[in-house]
This record gives sequence, structure tokens and C-alpha cells, in this order.
Amino acid sequence: MVRNAFLKTMIDVLKYNNLYEINGKNREHLIRLLGRARVNFVPQYAFTNHGRSYQHWEIVELSFPVPLLDAAIKYQSDLDSLVNYVYEETDEYALHHMEIKPQVIDAPEEVTEHNVVFNKIQDAIIQGIRDAKFIIWAAVAWFSNDAIYQELIVKKEQGLSIRIIVSEEEPNKKMIAKLKDNGFNVKVIPKWGVLGHNRMHDKFCIIDMDYVMHGSYNWTSTANYNKETLATASDHEFVSKFAKEFMTLYNTNN
Repeated sequence: MVRNAFLKTMIDVLKYNNLYEINGKNREHLIRLLGRARVNFVPQYAFTNHGRSYQHWEIVELSFPVPLLDAAIKYQSDLDSLVNYVYEETDEYALHHMEIKPQVIDAPEEVTEHNVVFNKIQDAIIQGIRDAKFIIWAAVAWFSNDAIYQELIVKKEQGLSIRIIVSEEEPNKKMIAKLKDNGFNVKVIPKWGVLGHNRMHDKFCIIDMDYVMHGSYNWTSTANYNKETLATASDHEFVSKFAKEFMTLYNTNN
């Protein structure tokens, strides 16, 4: 039995079949309810034993949005009567009973996008920062690029939550001081190892927890003259992995 056709027939009976006995007010309420309903036919293993070989029972499920469930249950008797009136028995199936169910919410499918940039990487990073509405989390080994710094100043003045992690490097000292003087949340990761050659070497920036920019590009002016790579992704599951790593770095040596 075709689901949409069955549901539409139920509604049409209420609209146009005046011989179908039902309270007038209930009729209007049921039309509105069924306009939000979905129908499903659930075959059962048990045979009907009504004289038709291999005829099975089936259950008609009417599902409604959760806020309408109480109303549907209130009119359960009318709905049950209407289902029995419209249902057409076949050689394969016969109606056993009707059930009212909550409607499962359809979550929109996430649209993901991955891209890579090899030229004008500074421009791509600045655009990513400009697009931010709530959060900017950046972990970059070296940061001395004033153009990117100025974009962060603008976003800070707009009230965004900004966290920056950098490596403890001599070229970073001036930028670290500027960031701290302007009230940025800055985490400096010390170098480690026997000779102090090991360092936080990441270069990624998370925007609003649903977009990430990552690659070889340090936030320095000299990086503009190198052959660098910047990969970008709008992919919540992918970005969450960077966010987890960011928090690991942020809580280092706390």
C-alpha cells in the first residue's frame, strides 16, 4: 500500500465524505493533525489464518511531531476508526491494529567542503578570520604578521572569543607582547628536549568550530615568499579533531 496515498485518502475522507460519521469539530482537528503525520506499514511474521494462504498481519503506524503527540492520543479512537475505514486488505496483508508513534526528527545532512590553496595564502587566512562570528582558535609556531594581527584586533573589538597558541621563539616575542598588552588570551608553549630543539610546530586556525585552516604556512611576513600550502575544511567532525588537539596544547604545562 502506498503510504502517501493512504494518508491523503484519510484526509480526503474527512474533507469530502459527509457520510463518514464523526464529530464535526473532531473532523477539522483530525485534518490538521493528519496534515503533519506520516504513515508506515509494518508487516508481522504471524499469519492471519483467515482463509487466505500466506496472508500476514500488518500494523499501521501513524507518527506525529512530538508536540502533537498528546493531541493525536486524544483522538486515537477516531484515528483508529478512520484507519480501519480506509485500509484495503490484500492477499498478502490484513490490518491488525493502528499505533501512534513519535515522529523521528529529520536532521539536515551536513554539507562538507575541503579545499587547498597554494597562492595568496595570507589573503585566504584573513578572509577566514573576517568570516568568523564567534570563535577564533589559532595554534601557529611563528606569529609576526602584522596584517593578520590587525584582523584579530578587529574581531576582538567585535567581542569574539579568541585564543592564540604560539611557540616560545625569539621572533615571536614582540608579537606576544602586543597580543598580551591588548588583552588577548595567549598561550606560549616552551621548547623541550635535551637541547631545546623540540617545539610546538602546528599551523592551524579554527573558526566557529566548523571551519579550519591548516598547512605549512606560519603567520609571518616572510612566509609570503615561500612555497607554502594551506588546506581548508568546512567539516564539523574533521574540525572537532583539531579542536581537541588545540585544547591539549592549551592545557599543556598548566
